[in-house]
Amino acid sequence: MVYGIAGGFYPADPDHLKRTVDTFCREVDTPKVQGNLRALMVPHAGYVYSGPVAAMGYRIIRDLDQEKNWTIIMIGPSHYVPFRGVSVGLYDEYACPLGAVPVSRVARKFLDSGAVFLPQAHEREHSLEVQLPFLRHCLRSFEIIPLLTGSVDAKFVADMVKSHIDERTIVLVSTDLSHEKPYSEARTIDTALLDKIIEGDESGIKRGEACGIKGIHAMVILSNRLNWRRQLIGYATSGDTYGSKNRVVGYGCVACLQD
Repeated sequence: MVYGIAGGFYPADPDHLKRTVDTFCREVDTPKVQGNLRALMVPHAGYVYSGPVAAMGYRIIRDLDQEKNWTIIMIGPSHYVPFRGVSVGLYDEYACPLGAVPVSRVARKFLDSGAVFLPQAHEREHSLEVQLPFLRHCLRSFEIIPLLTGSVDAKFVADMVKSHIDERTIVLVSTDLSHEKPYSEARTIDTALLDKIIEGDESGIKRGEACGIKGIHAMVILSNRLNWRRQLIGYATSGDTYGSKNRVVGYGCVACLQD
């Protein structure tokens, strides 16, 4: 079981956390999308900073068929432990103040696709854990496959994920965009990357600034191969949501949709 960031990135008290997530989701408009959601890019900072942008994407998650048991393939960067390849979190469950989140038995099959299990990479990592309260709030029944990327080719990640996608699978890419730039510069940098994502420009994405760039790149490769349309759902910086505009972090939300 992994449980490490409650009380830091989001409230540890279940009632407080539930109210926080519910407020974020109620205060944003439901995005107008057409087609079936196949992948979603969302931010992973502290909720006071990135919660409003994340909520835009999770409003789409909330509209999924609640009678299905969904598999969420989560892809996030390893911030604290450097390694090569992809690490899959082979735990029985992840703890969350809103209720434990089960890990799919399919996760073990990722070892056959070239992933490894490095517990030390998962134990302190927030990029995946920060998504769990939103998922728990917006989906009745789901399980996760937690993937952390180290130094790895995005095509390798896309190939690994593609073989495990079915009609009950959502790929969830966790990433923040530019870091610690002045407000106007950050918006210029982030807009350029978001444009490349929407265009499906795989080579252009490689030059973007984002901590989860491998996951973004893999998502775009998958969307190009599988004919998913990409739609920008929302964007803001920490200067828009909470804090100074002198040095900001960018947050974007992109949905991949299939007709």
